[in-house]
Amino acid sequence: MGFFKKLFGGKLDGAALAQSTDKSDYAQIDLLARFDPAAPLQDASLRQRWTRVLPRSYEETIELFVKQGWLEQRGDTYQVTAEAAPFVALYRARLESGKQRAMDKVHQAIRAGDTGEALEIRRRYESSHPLGSADWSGPEPQLSRSSLTRRILFLNHWLLDGFSPATVEWLKQYAAEQHLWETSWRLDLAQIPRAVQDELASPEMEISEAVYWKAYQVALYVDNQETWQRCKGGDHVRRIAVMTVDDAHTCDHCRSLHGQEYLVARVPELPHRTCTSTRGCRCRYEPVLESYEDLPA
Repeated sequence: MGFFKKLFGGKLDGAALAQSTDKSDYAQIDLLARFDPAAPLQDASLRQRWTRVLPRSYEETIELFVKQGWLEQRGDTYQVTAEAAPFVALYRARLESGKQRAMDKVHQAIRAGDTGEALEIRRRYESSHPLGSADWSGPEPQLSRSSLTRRILFLNHWLLDGFSPATVEWLKQYAAEQHLWETSWRLDLAQIPRAVQDELASPEMEISEAVYWKAYQVALYVDNQETWQRCKGGDHVRRIAVMTVDDAHTCDHCRSLHGQEYLVARVPELPHRTCTSTRGCRCRYEPVLESYEDLPA
């Protein structure tokens, strides 16, 4: 009977689907949640991906949602109805709980110095989502991500000069967590050790901002070094551009170098010691890709 209900579109139990351990079940509520707030139907490529995880095609699922009063069409968009809103809320609470568990596990793995385990935790967490990714973390990580993140934990650089060993270790762990997830977040004041607050206190910004930007600089340094080493070790890139964020917090020195291109062996070292931004140097290396016509015969 269950097979025929799935095949011919029987009445769905929203609460059961939202709490199910079967991916094809909770994928339906995941899709439903994409229309809260109202949104148009996804493009053809995304519809194909959804069809692979749903018990029926994408189009049939949307039709069923409308038929049983979970979705209503409003012009070119669809909107979750009041009847279905509790199922979406239940599912989102489940997602938030799962996110927190995964982040806690990664946090513990990073503290133990096991970036390989941390990456595996991230992969398992993201693969549990219907489309294989979370909407808050970065793109699918490369296999080398864990070893690159590990460099942060063993970094010895002037960016961390003047801080106590305990604060340096804490900053590295904070930077490593964000680097492994390939995203960033500010911490609440209660999440920042008192000693770290005292050492990074600044009249120019809130402590959570000061901590965030210091960790950002540490992770960016590791990424820049990886980019430079990769370009230096290959024969497909001859030049590197120095790029930065051009906003009110960018210093004149960094702004003057934005977009400048250099031979790989002559590119200036980042971060710039002469940077005067309160957020630190945000310059990054970007390989200059050349067309075949630009390469020597």
